[in-house]
Amino acid sequence: MAKNLPSLGEKTKVLETTFGAPPGKIAANVILTPFVPLRSFSRHADEGTLLELSPPFFFQGLTAMFGGVEISVIRTGIGPSRVGDAISFLSLSEVQNLVFAGAVGGLGDDLEIGDFFLPLCAADGEGYTRYLREPFDEIVKTAPLVPCAGGLEERARRWLEGKGIRAREGRVFTIGSIAAESPENLKIIKNADFDAIEMELSAFYSAAAHHGLSGAAITYVSDLPLKSSLWEEKSPKEKEALREACRLLPEASLAVFQK
Repeated sequence: MAKNLPSLGEKTKVLETTFGAPPGKIAANVILTPFVPLRSFSRHADEGTLLELSPPFFFQGLTAMFGGVEISVIRTGIGPSRVGDAISFLSLSEVQNLVFAGAVGGLGDDLEIGDFFLPLCAADGEGYTRYLREPFDEIVKTAPLVPCAGGLEERARRWLEGKGIRAREGRVFTIGSIAAESPENLKIIKNADFDAIEMELSAFYSAAAHHGLSGAAITYVSDLPLKSSLWEEKSPKEKEALREACRLLPEASLAVFQK
């Protein structure tokens, strides 16, 4: 898809407002994460290279050298429009490659909390108000599939294999509301052959393709919503699996861009 820069105004001012980034201070390689703390990435930065991006509002982030490679990390917040907006603004910079670092709710019978999961496509189920006026099964049935936007996930797969971790792969459904994750709706999604749910990837893949950027997503399974709700207490084993996945996710994301 041809690159189509948004008509948002003078790009330097837009980037300084949205990312707090002086000209040239957003790297060609960018990691987007809805919720992972920036300190989880900055502790891996080469000494003396960290530049914090602190805009008046919008998106917090950083740019640094990681193993000799310049990478920017942007914390978007949760939700498809946050991620889509971030990519549209980033398209005004020199960005070329994007990695999404996040989490999914596992629906597949073979998924466990803490598993790494590489989404190969995402269904566009975005839109809170649609759930109030349309039957949910129709939304799932008609949701367009958006493929992964560039093949970078192979590098993540190899890095994880080097750690002795086999990443699962499959299809995710991007849902626009946590409140819509009722058992009935979750069963509809699973019965439509989706392996997981999450809240950003249809926008991530769509925006990356629209702006001609290579992209990949690396996620871990944070919960199993068909077995227990998001707010139910995790077992000690599940808590340990989550801690390990959270520890490895920033490293796996950075490894995509490192030699």
